[in-house]
Amino acid sequence: MKKHGTVRLAFPNKRRSLQLAFTLIELLVVIAIIAILAGLLLPALARSKAKGERIHCLNNLKQVSLFMQLYTDDNRDIFPAHRNLGLNTSAEPPSRTNWWGTSIVGYANNQSNLFRCASLKGKRVDFGVRWEWKFDCHLVGYGMNAFFLGFHPYLATDGRLSVAGISFDTAPWFKRTAIRSPVENLVVGDAMPKSDLQWSSSLWWPSSCMIRSNALSVGGYEGIDPNRHLGNGVAVFNDGHAEARKNLSINPPRDPYLGGMQSLINSQYWDPLQRAGSR
Repeated sequence: MKKHGTVRLAFPNKRRSLQLAFTLIELLVVIAIIAILAGLLLPALARSKAKGERIHCLNNLKQVSLFMQLYTDDNRDIFPAHRNLGLNTSAEPPSRTNWWGTSIVGYANNQSNLFRCASLKGKRVDFGVRWEWKFDCHLVGYGMNAFFLGFHPYLATDGRLSVAGISFDTAPWFKRTAIRSPVENLVVGDAMPKSDLQWSSSLWWPSSCMIRSNALSVGGYEGIDPNRHLGNGVAVFNDGHAEARKNLSINPPRDPYLGGMQSLINSQYWDPLQRAGSR
């Protein structure tokens, strides 16, 4: 009788353990629910991360703008050259070791990381150009409004450009006090190197269209890079404020080198003298 009673007590425990187990279908349902929730949450997390990187970039550019201000204060109100040429005994060509970044990095206690956008982690591809950040004039990824503000070392005759009947002659040694509207005038922003991995440190208005079309661009893509921050490019202006903008809210929809009225759109953010007005 004792053995029989022991056996009878064992069976209910086994049935209870079987009832507590998940079936394969239940497990698959749980896994599917987790996958759906992850699919909903991961994009939100990615957006939050990208937003954090954009805020970091905005803060960087505000600092860079301050260094530019300090430089002009110390140098007769003149902006640094976007690149310099001259004798240099080092192995590096002088234009790479002597450009606007090296001119102002001393104000940052030589902390070159302040010139690195937070979204530039390892190798990236922009318009088919594979590149990686480096603190030099080609790969720094922050460009200066060079055609208007840091035109040297070129001759004045090199800066003659007429667009839709308006002359945008530019020359070296542009003074900050000559800027018509500092709140609208771009000084530094997100930039990418050209296909030959040259000059991400220059935003060059004549070839600043960022639309991939032979009819609209000569292929320089030297405008504000719109690929970096959720379809926005970050720029800082000469009054010290920084903001993120869509491509067509800062870059021309057609290269000024190609001429035409479309090339004048957004020129008020580039040309410190705003010769085309608010277009």
